[in-house]
Amino acid sequence: MAHAPTTPTRGPARRLLPALAGLALLAAATGCGGAAEPVSGPTSTGPAGTSAPTSPSTDPSRDGGTTVDGRTVPAVAPGLGFPDGSKVDTVFGDPSSATVILTAPPPEQVLTHYRQAGPAAGYPVGTDTAGTLHLAGRGWTVAVITSSRDTTVTFAHAQPAGTTAPPQDDTEVALTGRDLGVTNLPFNFRFPPGSRLRDLSDTTAGARLTLVEPAPERVLAFYRDHLPRGFFDVTGDRTVDGTTTITFDKDDGEWTGTIEATDDLVTVTTVHHR
Repeated sequence: MAHAPTTPTRGPARRLLPALAGLALLAAATGCGGAAEPVSGPTSTGPAGTSAPTSPSTDPSRDGGTTVDGRTVPAVAPGLGFPDGSKVDTVFGDPSSATVILTAPPPEQVLTHYRQAGPAAGYPVGTDTAGTLHLAGRGWTVAVITSSRDTTVTFAHAQPAGTTAPPQDDTEVALTGRDLGVTNLPFNFRFPPGSRLRDLSDTTAGARLTLVEPAPERVLAFYRDHLPRGFFDVTGDRTVDGTTTITFDKDDGEWTGTIEATDDLVTVTTVHHR
């Protein structure tokens, strides 16, 4: 089970808010293809100063993206655009999936914009809870995830409009804390498909549990892939005397955690520092 140590990764991901995730984790990009298409003004105004955009957003087969606050977003679900007064901190993605971090307008105003614009443009609300909004329709999925400071919006072009994705094998779906009855976890923390746990301690200071399934090597492989993709900073990955320990943090140290694997089981620990 021994693995060569990996170098901790730190960089732009540390500035990203709790988001996301499973969401698009892509190399930085400022757009691709032809000329950018500006976002035009509103046609109607709703509560909290939000507005519905008049211009279509990007179709990845048609043009080079949508421009907001002088930045090109390579993939935006058609008809959604961005709230008035949007200020962009970070953009990355490609013509099929892109993520934007907005520092303005306030997070609640961004949520209100997409709650109104989504259904009207053909993207029904899937979930709307705890500062997180998910929309899906016309071959796109949209995730809006807020923190106290900013908002992450991710657009993903899943399949052509009017088509249906093939059913997904439930045994291959990563599990959320809610699926397993665990509450105190960093945002976007997931568990491997097929996870079974025991010895759960779950308090406001964090959670500790033992994974008895899947096998430890599968758990380690899952977290080596999932943690960087979920905007976690991996701070260590080492094997000593048959025990492999992966350490990580999230949200500028607000959360830290360990994945500790032996030949028989895995212990997962998260600690909330604020």
